[in-house]
Amino acid sequence: MTTENVSNEKKETRETESPGAITIGKTSAPEIAPNTVDEFSFWISPGQIVNPFDFVSVDHVFGTRTVGIVKEMLAMTDAESHLSNFVSSEFGKVDIEPSTVRIGTTVARASVMANTGLKIDDRPEPVEINMPVENDRPVRFATVSEVDLAMGIEKIATPISAGLIEMSNGTCIPVVLDSRYLLGPEAAHINVSGISGLATKTSYMMFLIQSIVQRMGKENVAVIVFNVKQQDLLHIHEEPRDLTDRDLRLYEKLDMKSKPFENVTYFLPRGEAGRPNSDSIPSNHRVYAYELGDVRENLDLLFSEVSDPEFTIASIIDYIRGTWPLHFREDVERDGRVVRRRGQPVQTWQDLKLFEHYPKEVVTHARSLGKFLRHLRRLTSSDMFTESRGGAVYLGEEIRAIRGGQAFVIDINRINSTEEQAFIIGDVMRSIDEMYSERQEGIPHRIIILIDELNRYAPRREIPAAVGHQIIEISRTGRSRGTILFGAEQFKSAVHTQVHENSGTHVIGRTGSSELATEPYSFLDRQTKTNITRLNKGELVLVHAIFRQPIKIVFPKPSYYRHEIGGGEAPKEKPKPVFLGGKR
Repeated sequence: MTTENVSNEKKETRETESPGAITIGKTSAPEIAPNTVDEFSFWISPGQIVNPFDFVSVDHVFGTRTVGIVKEMLAMTDAESHLSNFVSSEFGKVDIEPSTVRIGTTVARASVMANTGLKIDDRPEPVEINMPVENDRPVRFATVSEVDLAMGIEKIATPISAGLIEMSNGTCIPVVLDSRYLLGPEAAHINVSGISGLATKTSYMMFLIQSIVQRMGKENVAVIVFNVKQQDLLHIHEEPRDLTDRDLRLYEKLDMKSKPFENVTYFLPRGEAGRPNSDSIPSNHRVYAYELGDVRENLDLLFSEVSDPEFTIASIIDYIRGTWPLHFREDVERDGRVVRRRGQPVQTWQDLKLFEHYPKEVVTHARSLGKFLRHLRRLTSSDMFTESRGGAVYLGEEIRAIRGGQAFVIDINRINSTEEQAFIIGDVMRSIDEMYSERQEGIPHRIIILIDELNRYAPRREIPAAVGHQIIEISRTGRSRGTILFGAEQFKSAVHTQVHENSGTHVIGRTGSSELATEPYSFLDRQTKTNITRLNKGELVLVHAIFRQPIKIVFPKPSYYRHEIGGGEAPKEKPKPVFLGGKR
């Protein structure tokens, strides 16, 4: 390849793309640390501020530029050892100038993201140059177009706004995700992890859902959200009251509207005397409950966490499912003989608790039946399990009728038992499966399901329980039919491997080094892990299928009223809805 192949037009474009750009350093390729195809080093000019996750670009061969992302920085001098520095200060005198002035600089190490490429002959696309960056080449902060090139944004057909990159020189660059790798069919699902409170996991997922709905069209997307933290997600239809000027500027840069969710229905569990059992009762709510007839096919979900090493409970549940309706047996005297005949059917939870007429091949020992009945009474003791729903609804029926543009918030916060919470989630997942198997008309193109505290419901174990299996199936097969899982947890290592391994996008907030050392984070390099331990609240590291390297992003607060736990009363004045236009 010769310089004659280089397009003059390409040269002129690159030379005039960023007039006045400041050179912040030059590349360095010493013998002991040469530049490679994947990495290059550069020293930083005194007075310049560069931080990890900054994008830089460097002059490369044939008029091209290579874009990299800063991974780590090292301050070095010509001292042979720490002892040399100690001796030069007259053996440890801290109040004098050293007798030997050391030559020093800060060196940054950057990972290669992309090369601008050469236009050669009649090839439709520029040919990317994958050669190591040479020594003493000027380095500058990357421009917006160069960052877009590095992340492949120009090739994304349907971009989803996902946050912003804020670089040390003040440049703010919108980040978009490829919908094909977030919502299918190429890949799907997003997993968010990080320390509670610092990682802002739920806030980010809700912001991203708002972005998807605005970009894809609300008629094409339905949303199902499980509320697990007090009033956290029970006000998403209300106007935001805490958006700052900075938040509004970020929305403007993202070309998004700062408005709350529309067409929201809240489902609150049935409590005492049929009243909602919830920390907040929105006006647009419905109470949900469970009759036996609603979930007799799904009793395995209710017993999901019950230890059953001999599969005795499983055999009873299979018998109930396979022989329904069950009937009590009555002994009557006829012609001097006792005749057993079929009696009243089992219709309610109380009936099932009294039913004992299982065949011997199902209940091989009285202890087996006793164990089943004991757990049945315990698991159905709350007011949510009722003999008659009355005005309450069954969630499964509501889920199967969901349509595009609707947002369902299912409150499970006040349900004390994790087993009952898991049962509700599993029943909803199974209802979604039934909706697709029935091939109903009007099914939304995408159904987004948000589940926080994934480690409770799909924990890392060799054989998943029934509820965990439902979540795993969504993560495995959901992308082909548009069922997308937005899952979050503090520790990725506590969640079943198949759930996070099937996620096409990972978001990581501040996390401890011991957690980052576990196997689920093995896709991250050492430098990125170190940088993650230093993230501030609201900063996240984003790993997307089409990005060559993890990037750091910030995002505006989601645009709805967030009832902060212990945060006191909200301001009385509500700001008017704001639409901020603007383009990338």
